[in-house]
Amino acid sequence: MDRRKFLQSTAALASVAVAAKTTMAQAHDTTDYQSEAYWKTVADQYDVAKGYINLNAGHWGLMSIPVMEALFRNTRMVNRDYSLYVGSGKAVDPDRFGNFWQEADAVVALLASRLNVGADELVLTRNISESMQHLFAGYNKLKPGDGVVMSDTDYGSMQAEVRYLEERRGAEVISAYVPDPASYQEFIDFYEKVINDHPNVKLILLTHMSSRTGVIVPVKEIIAMARSKGVDVILDVAHSWGQFDFDFGDFDADFAGFNLHKWIGAPQGLGLMYIKKERITDIDPKSGKAEKSNTDIKNRIQTGTVNMPAVITVPDAIKFQESIGLKNIGNRMQALRDRWVDQMIDDPRVEILTPQDKRMYAGITSFRFRAITANEDYGKLHRTLLSKYKINASPYGGMRRGGAIRVSPHLYCSLEDMDTFAAALKDILG
Repeated sequence: MDRRKFLQSTAALASVAVAAKTTMAQAHDTTDYQSEAYWKTVADQYDVAKGYINLNAGHWGLMSIPVMEALFRNTRMVNRDYSLYVGSGKAVDPDRFGNFWQEADAVVALLASRLNVGADELVLTRNISESMQHLFAGYNKLKPGDGVVMSDTDYGSMQAEVRYLEERRGAEVISAYVPDPASYQEFIDFYEKVINDHPNVKLILLTHMSSRTGVIVPVKEIIAMARSKGVDVILDVAHSWGQFDFDFGDFDADFAGFNLHKWIGAPQGLGLMYIKKERITDIDPKSGKAEKSNTDIKNRIQTGTVNMPAVITVPDAIKFQESIGLKNIGNRMQALRDRWVDQMIDDPRVEILTPQDKRMYAGITSFRFRAITANEDYGKLHRTLLSKYKINASPYGGMRRGGAIRVSPHLYCSLEDMDTFAAALKDILG
């Protein structure tokens, strides 16, 4: 299938309307998602630097070619129509001009339908860091001495937001160290023990999929357990949404931040903030935009001028993703991960930091050599992989037991790429 045929099939299969899901499911029945030929067709929809194997997709996402082309078209339109697009142009000449604010609301409604939440519970941000900053800084249920939990599996910028509460609110930061790898139940037991050992805990930073190791945490069970003990959770969903299929609404979360430019495949500079409707007043409005009693989630953010072309390109990213199917994407990500892990997991010199439980991983997995723990040595290993083997995988630090290399494949990767990576590790190990 060449690129033109792929785009034609994508246009036929993918629609931003929920009603199109049945049509796509029927079409998927005729496609061999185990076939490398099919995934080669998908990979061809990405313009990736040639001569290197990019296993650092966790840094930020890569737009597919159809999404990139949509962004170019939208950029030209916004640049041409200018303030008529954000002003009254549509009211005067609806056949010629659109209206950004209406289109942005439609984008939020589309995303809400995919997350199984209300559109009035979501607001667009520039990235998940901005979302989490507003959630932590605005959370008004803490008093001095209350405990806030973070763990070494959490992203560094999110840990910084927890420390903000210590500096500005007088909260006690409780730094927890999750065993790696931990089992599904061990994660639940771990957080319950932290709460039981620290009766002053009122808030937990919880990461659905760790950017450090790739482990998928049983957040639904942890949120329910914490709520039963009077503890709130702010959920980091940076890496999970778009990498595998799950029902966010089923988590029953109260507060969460998302990225759209990592695994959803939207343009850079887009995120989401979620606040459950009945909890909106527990997050203060931003910069005096409204009284604390105001329940409009839009008043919890103060972004200013937004990247309008990027925002209105989001439906194209959703369309492209749904032409493949999130379940198929999740299966492919696991297959890419398993391909190299299965070749290394029995080597006693290598430690895989993600459990083999399929509920607990997708594409991202970190490893370390048991003989090496220093963070700077993993920087050297990264440079060796890049310069000698033309493989880009990210060094990672910040974990209690030392550094690691994070391996993050994407849909533009092949099974052969993962074989090449495993061969490089074996060569380095001698």
